[in-house]
Amino acid sequence: MKGFGLWLLASIFVMGAEISANVPMAAAQPAASPQVIKGDLLSIKGEVYVVRDVFGRLVRLRVNKETKRERLVVPGEKVEVEMMPDGRALSIKPAK
Repeated sequence: MKGFGLWLLASIFVMGAEISANVPMAAAQPAASPQVIKGDLLSIKGEVYVVRDVFGRLVRLRVNKETKRERLVVPGEKVEVEMMPDGRALSIKPAK
């Protein structure tokens, strides 16, 4: 009976190891990377800036106190914006 108990314990251990090896680990989400857009600043309404990019698309972005700025930009200027995929602007500056 003693041998059976050891065999049962070893079987449970091995089965547990197999089950845990087959359970997928949570996939690590890659950090979203910022993208750079260049275009004409069309409007500013509060924290929302609208830029027409070089492809003619309208891009809405949120600018807040954490957004880095070289200086104040105004509608009509060409700008370069570093922004996150969620629309949050990390930096905005006049385009060169």
